[in-house]
Amino acid sequence: MMLIHAKTLEKYTMRATDGELGSLADFYVDGDTLHLRYFVGDTRTWFFGGKVLLSPHAFTNVDKENMAIDVDATKAQIKDSPKPEEHEPINRKYEKELNEHYGWPLYWFGPAAPLNQTYGAGSPASAPLIPPVHIPERKNLEGTADEIRTGADEAQTEAQYQEQTRLFSLEELTGYTIHAKGGKVGKVVDFIIEKADDWLVRYFVVDTGGFLQRELVLVLVEDVEEVAWHDHAILVKTSKAQIESAPAHSREKELTKDDEKTVYEHYGKTPHWKHEGSLGNSN
Repeated sequence: MMLIHAKTLEKYTMRATDGELGSLADFYVDGDTLHLRYFVGDTRTWFFGGKVLLSPHAFTNVDKENMAIDVDATKAQIKDSPKPEEHEPINRKYEKELNEHYGWPLYWFGPAAPLNQTYGAGSPASAPLIPPVHIPERKNLEGTADEIRTGADEAQTEAQYQEQTRLFSLEELTGYTIHAKGGKVGKVVDFIIEKADDWLVRYFVVDTGGFLQRELVLVLVEDVEEVAWHDHAILVKTSKAQIESAPAHSREKELTKDDEKTVYEHYGKTPHWKHEGSLGNSN
């Protein structure tokens, strides 16, 4: 298992089977499970318009010593891959095209296992970070008076739902304010990503210091209740006092299992590895 800061991971170089590609620029995370679904590669030093998405399924090796990730694809495959639209959310149509191009499995087939049993608890229906899109009340598409839903209605609604993505960008969440029980407590400056069987987000790195004073602590991602996207705020069920008194965190050293135990003990929570031992792994 490896724990690494997202900002550190962005310094890694991607290596195709036939040469270097470029660096990492961002990460797209599944709002239901917090798994990293795509790494965003910045390959502009190699070809114009070089923003590409790569699935962890394509990774063959993570070289910590040389800060590089080996990708099971050629430079030509990556250059010719479908590119995301600038300033537009990732949608299922694009994901299908991308996965078909590389032959990757579609991750959304099968049940979505949450980060652990506490993730999202406290919000309506254990809401994920990215809630399902709201579909207005459906009416009979033929305009008949009885308002009975037809098979066509249901098929269209299901199609709408399936086309929605539940991905969010870590870069977008950077700078969001943490709203704890008792008030605002700081801003998100980084994330800690875990690489075990899968890649997923474990912790927010939060700066609780004031002007010109940086005081970093960790906040459990599993304690998120809601993300208020329009307000650039993340609501957590942890108290402000707990976060402000959390163990100091340094970006200069790797987070160890003992460090994790200390964080969980501080928040009075059962460590994630004990939850997940009973849940099993999900892709």
